[in-house]
Amino acid sequence: MPAPTESPADAPSSLFYDRLLDYLLVALLVVEGLVVAALGATVATADVRSFAERVAADAAASGELPLGYSEQALADAIRTLVAWGGGGLAAAGVLLVAAAAWFYRYRGRVRDRLADGRRPPRWHAVLLGAALATALAFVPFVQVAGGAVAGHLTDRGALVDGALAGVLFGAPAYVVWGAVAAGAVAAGAPALVGFVAFGVLVYVAVDAVLAAVGGLIGGFVA
Repeated sequence: MPAPTESPADAPSSLFYDRLLDYLLVALLVVEGLVVAALGATVATADVRSFAERVAADAAASGELPLGYSEQALADAIRTLVAWGGGGLAAAGVLLVAAAAWFYRYRGRVRDRLADGRRPPRWHAVLLGAALATALAFVPFVQVAGGAVAGHLTDRGALVDGALAGVLFGAPAYVVWGAVAAGAVAAGAPALVGFVAFGVLVYVAVDAVLAAVGGLIGGFVA
């Protein structure tokens, strides 16, 4: 009797298509999103007047008021930046919860494709690697793990897909960075946008490099 043909779902990497993994990732993403949203709402609505005035007074006393601000203007700018930053955190948290719901449904469609004998979608390895890294964002250098998953599962360039998983991993932080940049403009300090943009570039580069290293490792293991 001929040996049964191995289906995609029975492949060695079937662990990465298990429904239990989906439950774990989605649960972590939802909890993470709720915590971030609550933290952001707390920061955005906090009364930081005394803190801002103290920082501005210290800057004035040392003669280091930035961007030609007066002491009062600096205090107002600090309050504006804190409010916008908190709003960005809250938005990032809500988006994480929404992304978790979308990811769960998406993974169901991926399993349906495998059950029909079709290949996973082109970007599935990248999305899964990014989702895993985001769900475990509290683990140091988790970008490497996310890139490794993407590099292991992809049938294309492990290095490129690993790096893309790292870039996508940073998506929640991009929302916060964007809110801070908008807050800088609202605070009358558009010059700070350049510093924010530089910070984002460094952040993306670090995520991409770490995840690319993981992609190479995952591709080698595969």
